[in-house]
Amino acid sequence: MIKKLLALFTAVIICGGALSACSDGDKKDSSVSDTSDAVTDVSSAAETSETSDPTVPAPVPEPKLTIDGKEVDTSNLVMLTVNGRDIDFDTFRYYYYATISQLTQNYGATLDTIRETENGFETLLDRVITNIKQDHVTYVLAEENGIELDDQDIADNEATYEGIKQNSGSEDAYQQTLKQGYLTDEVVKAMIEHAALYSKTANLFVGDGKYATSKEDFRKIVKDPEVYACVRSILIPYYAKTEITDEETKKAYDGYSLVEKRDAKQTAFAALSEEEQAKVREESKALAEEVLAKAKNGDDFEALLAEYGWDPGMESKPEGYYMTHNTSFVPEFREASFALKEDSVVDELVASESYGWFIIKRMPIDMDYVEENIDTMIQDYDLPNRQQVYIDIMESMKVDYSDTYKKLTIDSIQ
Repeated sequence: MIKKLLALFTAVIICGGALSACSDGDKKDSSVSDTSDAVTDVSSAAETSETSDPTVPAPVPEPKLTIDGKEVDTSNLVMLTVNGRDIDFDTFRYYYYATISQLTQNYGATLDTIRETENGFETLLDRVITNIKQDHVTYVLAEENGIELDDQDIADNEATYEGIKQNSGSEDAYQQTLKQGYLTDEVVKAMIEHAALYSKTANLFVGDGKYATSKEDFRKIVKDPEVYACVRSILIPYYAKTEITDEETKKAYDGYSLVEKRDAKQTAFAALSEEEQAKVREESKALAEEVLAKAKNGDDFEALLAEYGWDPGMESKPEGYYMTHNTSFVPEFREASFALKEDSVVDELVASESYGWFIIKRMPIDMDYVEENIDTMIQDYDLPNRQQVYIDIMESMKVDYSDTYKKLTIDSIQ
């Protein structure tokens, strides 16, 4: 029941701003921070407090703050202010546990490991403040651009709040869900309001928004070969020549999808000794050299890709990868792509320790494809600028910490 209610909360309440990780395709870096994405949802902290039995939530302590060994009255207690906006204890406590949840999910860190790490608690607090500031960018953008919630927005927020309570099943279930998520009723209302305001400020970054590139300008930008590249590539992974020895896998292998074949090869490769792995790498590189020679000799690139390629992205993106210098592909792949002229193939294999060897061909920009996908492409192109807007605003924020905040220890907050 708790997880169902948390899923409901997550669907309707979003605190925009906390850093997130995202990836797109095998050749991309492991993470790209988008400071406008929303990941501090109300399920985060509660997920870490679930027991192995999803129907029985782990006990969550009653909210309590201890300073200098004494319990502090937290009613109306302001922990800090950000650009003059007060952050009370209940709000701070939510961010505190949501941030711990992030650290647990991303790094396996817990309060115990944070306690044992040098400057661990200070790092935790820094992340809490960063998450708070990221969400407060919404308020700054709204104020600077005269964006406010109108009567309809307010009515919609009230309906969202009532819908959450009704779908909880009962008042007791609702209160239990709040407790599991380190939330209060007032914090939930504030989050709903923030989500609505975030949606409105997001318009600044799309379409005709203040920070968005116009379609007219983008059509010129995408044609600049120094700014945009479109490529197709043949990936020969380091495990390509691994022999499948498991009998059941061997029987089913020909019917596998490319991803399933890749997984089977990786599993088989991992089971080899270091000496055997080194031999497979040599054989795989030799294959890559053969394929490169064929491509340079004028063999049909698409036919070679179909026969030898291991990148699932080439199946899902038949138009090729469109990239800028900021696109999150591994640097060696990105640099080699921009070094090429249109319709040319690399002279040498592009090596990646993580993946293997790439044979890259730079393709012409297809303006029909661009027109069909221009809104999404503009958003991708504008992402670094959007991130910079958030960074600049966050750096300009004035944060005032209360005496209570300054006395916090890792044992202060429950």
